[in-house]
Amino acid sequence: MTGAGPSPSARLGTGGLVGAAALVAAVTLAARAVGLVRWFVFSHAVGATCVGQVYTTANTVPNVLFEVAAGGALAAVAVPLVAAHLQRGDEDAADRTASALATWSLTVLLPLAALVALAAGPITVWLLGDTAGCDPAAMHAAGRLMLLLFAPQVVLYGIGIVLAGVLQAHRRFLAAAVAPLLSSVVVIGVYLGFGAAYDPTVPLQQLPAAALWLLAGGTTVGVVALSLPLLVPAARLGVRWRPTWRFPDGTGRRAGALVVAGVAAVAAQQLTSVVVLLLTNAATGVAGITVWTYAQTAYLLPYAVLVVPLATAAFPRLAGGGAEAVRVLRGALLGAVVASLAAAVALVAVRREVGALFVLLDAGSGGAGRRALESLPLTVALLAPGLLGFAVLAVGTRALYAVGSPRRAAAATAAGWGVAALVPLLVVGRGADVGTTLAWLAAGSSVGMTVAGLLLVREVRGVWGPAATAGLGRAAAGCLAGALTGVLLREQLLPTDVSAWWPLVLVAAGGGGLVLAGAAGGLRLAAPQQWRVVSGRLSR
Repeated sequence: MTGAGPSPSARLGTGGLVGAAALVAAVTLAARAVGLVRWFVFSHAVGATCVGQVYTTANTVPNVLFEVAAGGALAAVAVPLVAAHLQRGDEDAADRTASALATWSLTVLLPLAALVALAAGPITVWLLGDTAGCDPAAMHAAGRLMLLLFAPQVVLYGIGIVLAGVLQAHRRFLAAAVAPLLSSVVVIGVYLGFGAAYDPTVPLQQLPAAALWLLAGGTTVGVVALSLPLLVPAARLGVRWRPTWRFPDGTGRRAGALVVAGVAAVAAQQLTSVVVLLLTNAATGVAGITVWTYAQTAYLLPYAVLVVPLATAAFPRLAGGGAEAVRVLRGALLGAVVASLAAAVALVAVRREVGALFVLLDAGSGGAGRRALESLPLTVALLAPGLLGFAVLAVGTRALYAVGSPRRAAAATAAGWGVAALVPLLVVGRGADVGTTLAWLAAGSSVGMTVAGLLLVREVRGVWGPAATAGLGRAAAGCLAGALTGVLLREQLLPTDVSAWWPLVLVAAGGGGLVLAGAAGGLRLAAPQQWRVVSGRLSR
């Protein structure tokens, strides 16, 4: 046994990257499908209306504040720190690290939630402004009440991300993947109840307070379903929670470096979210922020289903370093690049159908929100190119965190999000048309994510070596060429003016299928070695 090193903890889950990623992908696909249904239900029950605009704006605030205060830090440190202790078989140190993370998150987030509640009025006035087509006083009053009900989400998000990180560090991915599904089911019920009881198109001042309580309070219950159920699988693992602000010896310094990097990266991202809120709410037209959320839902669906499972499953396996970690990283990067490129081109191919579906469904399509809804296809098309960089960001940042290079990850990520915020700020003036505003926000996002992706590939190659990124360019070129061929076929073979529900779904499926088939064919022809890697993973 001499020279063999410490044995990993028996609490670590077994199985390889492919099996873990497949499990996460299957559950995530179900969760995202339900999440997509959630936004379809929201569109029909609440929609691109004044109450929808207030709800979407106020509901963004807790997430932005949580991410800036703690989300980036917790996401950066939870998995690599806990996983490193478990890899050495030191379960006590792993539990003390998890306990310190939980204690620090509650210490920071409880006062922040209280501050949000106390400042709900001024925050609402600042973010909502005076939207043309909605009564400003009614918007501000509704926003203040909603933000009071949303404030506890700040703490709940913190609990959830610590628990999810601890479970992932143990290579237990199922519960954290199921939690969003449970949350979406709860919130769908809330939206259905609201739509059955109230008319979202009436002037905001005519909606009773009970309607706002149902909509906002029910959404916060959905966040409870997202976070607190994770206590059960964590307890079954035997994790011992003890309140403490102290990290185990040797962990605190690394945690500090990861925290600084995580906060810097996420602060830049959330700055972009604030820019989106301010510009969409200042635009001429109702519900720009609501339609932006629809576009983000379409954009994030392939990312969450195809990329996040790879990045999530790979992260704990990168902590050990060595040749096996390089192989895992190369496979994760290759899968992320191929999947995101194909998905980005597919989004462009189905942009019209996505827009038409929301126009058919949305409660605000017959009113002032229609102009924003008609901007959805262009917004989706301009967002799509950034999906490749966003996918590289998901894998690349984790790879750099895992080997103690968080500053490199933070610099690249912050640069990308900074560009994403700066482009629309420089171009879009206050009171611009809502369609123009959405288009520039989407274009800025794509430019920023492309910058971040290129920087991260360079950093990963520098830290992990050329082997980690070998074959990416060839695979990307082949996949892109094939996918674009699929778009051309879609334009020639399928109609572009469909307006009924089921034909829209069928045309979208056909267009997406042509793109994906083209991407697979292009990859196989241009990069046969990478094709074998990807197809081998899919067949296992």
